[in-house]
Amino acid sequence: MEAPLDEISAEALKHFADPKNYGALDDANAVGTGLDSTNQNYATIYMKIENGVIEKASYVAHGSEDIVILGSILTEMIEGDTVAGAKERVSQLEDEVSKAYDAIEPPKIDPSKPEGEQVTAVSTQSQDGANIVLTAFKAALRHKERQEEGIEEDMFTMTIAKRCPYSNSDCAAMAAHS
Repeated sequence: MEAPLDEISAEALKHFADPKNYGALDDANAVGTGLDSTNQNYATIYMKIENGVIEKASYVAHGSEDIVILGSILTEMIEGDTVAGAKERVSQLEDEVSKAYDAIEPPKIDPSKPEGEQVTAVSTQSQDGANIVLTAFKAALRHKERQEEGIEEDMFTMTIAKRCPYSNSDCAAMAAHS
């Protein structure tokens, strides 16, 4: 059963006003960045993983408030969980993000306006913010795997795959077609 929208909004406001687990984690052994290469927004997830359990988790973010809120929520959600449990939760969240991309309303077209202003913008900011945070988590796990393979690096970075059902380019806006 899904939480009512007002409960979700209250939770988001709580994390926006007082983000949890914000800042780098000095003793992290899994560090990953999720990057939106179109606007350079990112989140970096830091985790201390011992014996398959995420003992500590934190994050830093650059970009929209969605990234700050979702970074706070995700780190609280996974801290104390097993890696396998956290992966399962993140997979479920990725499915929700995919559905959210699919649910983007088509742009409205107003032919009475001048060319170039006829189509309303299509925004994927919220979906992209979630995508960035979830990708950072996967990048942190990949960093841990690479360390176990003997590859020494400070972190692992993954670029998000953006989706927009109405444009092949930047999802933030769509140009009119003749």
